[in-house]
Amino acid sequence: MLTLTVFSVATRCLGFIFKIYMSQIMTTTDLGIYNLSLSIFTVLLTLVGASIPLTISKITSNNICHNCTEKTKYSVTSSLILTTSISIIISIFIFIFKNTLITIIGDEMGYFTIVCLIPSIIFTALYSQVKGYLWGLENYFSVSLVELIEQILRILFCVIFVFMDIFPSPIISVAIALSVACGISSAIGFFYYFKHDGRFKYKKGYYKEIINSSLPLTGVRLFGSILSPIVALIIPIQLGKLGLSKSLALSELGIIMGMTMPLLSIPSTIIGALCMILIPKLNSENDKSHKNQISNYIKFTLICSFIFIPIFIGLGEPICEYVFGNISAGSYLQSSATIMIPLGLAQITTAILNALNQEKQTFIYYIISSIFLILSVIVLPYIFLAKAMLFASGISSCILAILNIIKIQKITAYKNSIIKDCLYNGAICVPIILLVKSLYSLLKNIFNTFISLAITCSASIIFYILFLIIFNLLDFKEVKKYIVKKNINNELNKT
Repeated sequence: MLTLTVFSVATRCLGFIFKIYMSQIMTTTDLGIYNLSLSIFTVLLTLVGASIPLTISKITSNNICHNCTEKTKYSVTSSLILTTSISIIISIFIFIFKNTLITIIGDEMGYFTIVCLIPSIIFTALYSQVKGYLWGLENYFSVSLVELIEQILRILFCVIFVFMDIFPSPIISVAIALSVACGISSAIGFFYYFKHDGRFKYKKGYYKEIINSSLPLTGVRLFGSILSPIVALIIPIQLGKLGLSKSLALSELGIIMGMTMPLLSIPSTIIGALCMILIPKLNSENDKSHKNQISNYIKFTLICSFIFIPIFIGLGEPICEYVFGNISAGSYLQSSATIMIPLGLAQITTAILNALNQEKQTFIYYIISSIFLILSVIVLPYIFLAKAMLFASGISSCILAILNIIKIQKITAYKNSIIKDCLYNGAICVPIILLVKSLYSLLKNIFNTFISLAITCSASIIFYILFLIIFNLLDFKEVKKYIVKKNINNELNKT
């Protein structure tokens, strides 16, 4: 867990730094166009097989348990043929439906961005099987290393392209850099695949297993991927009805998606690392262990979310002004910091249900929560303007988390204590928020902005952890035992 978390945090930190860099080389309108194009690209990527890594990992894990590792090679090969074929078909459709895509995005540059991302669609289709195989072996080190290398290469190539002014727009530079990085990281991924006894062997009859297992998960992710561009399109339209120009509406969208949301997504980095280990762990535990593990996962998720709330509420504006040079992003961050709680709970509880083979149920719940998301982005702009996108995400995630938790309680011995835990953590955050605001006001008159923010953020985290210990909400012995155990397992997997 420790190794995986370190790699995940490092990858996400680099991604965050890259977003800061993008905010410097692009206008807010460019950011809006890029993020809208990226939303459509995500839909195409989902069609290629975003659920394949999870499917292959489950197949790999089950085959290991039943000493049928040879079957894994047949599944991986069949999956590879399936996803590669789909990726090629999608790539052809991108060229056929050029005018349609330009109409949807509303800008020709957005279409060319998607065209530049076509190689990454194909490379992702190839690498998905490798990721799932290594994941099923619980070899998280290799998967995390490949993702870290991809992020480093993406940043490196983008900086080179922009510095040398090779392409006509920074948007194109970012897109091509991603495709190049995907190609190189995929090649490294295949090296690890063959290193860990991975081979390609074809045999009839394995397509059905892959399709049946991945279809519900693909449905969830496809639905979510489609929702993203729909929401990104609805918000500017609704803002336009309220008198905002198209350029200003795209600018506000760029601020939210390119600046505020990356900060709100920080807790999901650590939560995502936790989600990666859920499948092999829960599949090997009994009902009593399920109860303890699920309780620990959810408490850990709440801590990951609440630890950032005092920082974002107390320092939202100075953080965004310093990092992005945009105070509006900070205002959005301060007013929406609490949505990290339902976002984190929805993420972890969905992963738990998927690990318990409840993929069809999570698909149904996701559809229900998505209906509320669409209704919210239609109605809320009349009250909150651009902030509606953030609040709508919070409402949707809250509904999804509630449905997931009810289902988890029905199929396991888990007893819900989330409301109580939230109240305790919320009570802890109140004095820390006051401390953060007061401390920063004092320090900014003595030090520069960076040092003032660094000291204040560190103090916030330290006091939050101290309060957890004082009120017996965090057992360090249990945390140490869990991290050490996971770290030992990871080291054994590497050997």
